[in-house]
Amino acid sequence: MKKILVIEDDLLMIRVLELILKREGFDTELALNGKEAILNLVLNDYDLVLIDLKLPFEDLREMADQIRRSQEARPFPIMVIILGAFMQSAISDWFGLEAAEFITKPFSPQDLAKKVNRLLNVRRLQD
Repeated sequence: MKKILVIEDDLLMIRVLELILKREGFDTELALNGKEAILNLVLNDYDLVLIDLKLPFEDLREMADQIRRSQEARPFPIMVIILGAFMQSAISDWFGLEAAEFITKPFSPQDLAKKVNRLLNVRRLQD
């Protein structure tokens, strides 16, 4: 079973994401902030990391550093939840992360499922 780390601070959105991803057959682990995300990234391997860009800036900066270190040991795709397309460049410009996919709020469950499945299928082909 593919394991996805969901980094999101909105409890309602966490439940929505968890429901969609579990319905698609994925194992999800949750982090409410950058500190929890860093701990999860140190202790576990993930097939995908799903990040909400609305986390506090300090958490995002420190978390981005840990994501890069984790990717050096075992590459995984990053999918970022954003509020608008203009925010896509912020991920690379501000945090030095290369997101494999973006999804803009509001999004449909079908769109999220399609993008996650595509990312994980591409990864499976690369492994």
